[in-house]
Amino acid sequence: GKFGPQWSELVEQWYLHEKNHGFVCPTKGHSAKLRPKEIGAWVQRARTGSPDIKDVVRFAGEWQNWWQDINPVWRKVKLPMPREDGPWMFLDLPGQNGFLNVLIGLKWWRERLDEESQEWRDAVADVSWVLKRM
Repeated sequence: GKFGPQWSELVEQWYLHEKNHGFVCPTKGHSAKLRPKEIGAWVQRARTGSPDIKDVVRFAGEWQNWWQDINPVWRKVKLPMPREDGPWMFLDLPGQNGFLNVLIGLKWWRERLDEESQEWRDAVADVSWVLKRM
């Protein structure tokens, strides 16, 4: 499809993550401090509809800043973030307030692009890599 095999692999990794946690729905979620406002508004609307994102570059930058912010401290030492193993407990959050918000941001980012960008592919690959470690 339009999103490519990397996206399909990421969705599969997310599904397995949720399955491994027993499809629980805790209220605890990732920090909303730097989360793009569109994702917060979507959560407030009971996760219905999708936003009108006029500036995809702004949205992508905000998503990337948020993704970096919610990653473990040991991973935030430089960009691109290192791919090493370490403790994931603060990022390993299942349910509607966990990786679902991360993936919906990636989906909206891609939908606003005319064609895939390397930046988007890198983000998808990084989230997928992280999910495989949990």
